[in-house]
Amino acid sequence: MKGKLFLRSLAGLIDGMVVLLPAYMLLSVMEIGNILYQLLPQLLFVVYNAVSITSFGGKTIGKYFAGLSVYTEENGLLNLGAREMGKMLYFLPNVGVVFVCISLLMLGSTKQSLHDRIGRSKVLLDRERKEIERVDEYGHRVSR
Repeated sequence: MKGKLFLRSLAGLIDGMVVLLPAYMLLSVMEIGNILYQLLPQLLFVVYNAVSITSFGGKTIGKYFAGLSVYTEENGLLNLGAREMGKMLYFLPNVGVVFVCISLLMLGSTKQSLHDRIGRSKVLLDRERKEIERVDEYGHRVSR
């Protein structure tokens, strides 16, 4: 578990550097402040995650380098959208820290973070995903 937690942290750090850091830097240079400065990078992060995960087999750039992927039984956009919007809770002013703490406690006890639970998803090592997922001759996903 500790190894996977480290890999998830690494993936989040890489994704943050790819999306959040440039967004905040650009908004700072453009001297855009107030609500747009707080909201736009988080929305970009949610869109980046949703597009990456749906387009690249459950992976973002960070998850690719960490050897992780997001797995859902239903494989639906609704669950993925709920998962990614659940991440917005972490950025809420004043109470975001509470949601981060709740998520970390859940991750330690159930191996699922808050946004994973909201989106009914799991973050798996690539080898774990291969073990539980196969494709039949028609290209449909079949789980064991």
